Amino acid sequence: MELDLWIPIIVWLAIGAVIAFYLYRLMDKEGKVEIIWVVIGFLLSVLGLMAFIGARSMKEKDRDKAVDPKSYQPPEYKLKEEAPKEKAPEEKTPVPAPEPTPEPKKKEVKQIEGIPRCPECGSAISSSDVRCRDCGAKLKD
Repeated sequence: MELDLWIPIIVWLAIGAVIAFYLYRLMDKEGKVEIIWVVIGFLLSVLGLMAFIGARSMKEKDRDKAVDPKSYQPPEYKLKEEAPKEKAPEEKTPVPAPEPTPEPKKKEVKQIEGIPRCPECGSAISSSDVRCRDCGAKLKD
């Protein structure tokens, strides 16, 4: 009964040893042995071999990089350009005082009975609103 459990484990490790040996010889022939692939091939057996083949094909096609550096252009940032400042003449000219701005006119809105309105802008408001949604005027004290 105990032997039944060990047979698949021994077969798995035997296949893993063959695959690890194959991977070692293949990489040795190429001149670059990566021990991690040998260990992965031994422990994961056929799955390790499939991972090695997949990673190797990606490297050969240069797909291991997220973006192909040859086709990638660095981004161009467009900053808000300030208007060129004209040099003021060296003579000082008196600056006129700014004129007071007139108060904005209230919107004339047709009043419908039963709909509360903002006293500043005339937009419809709820009876529970503390501030107007449009102009931000304080409605309740």
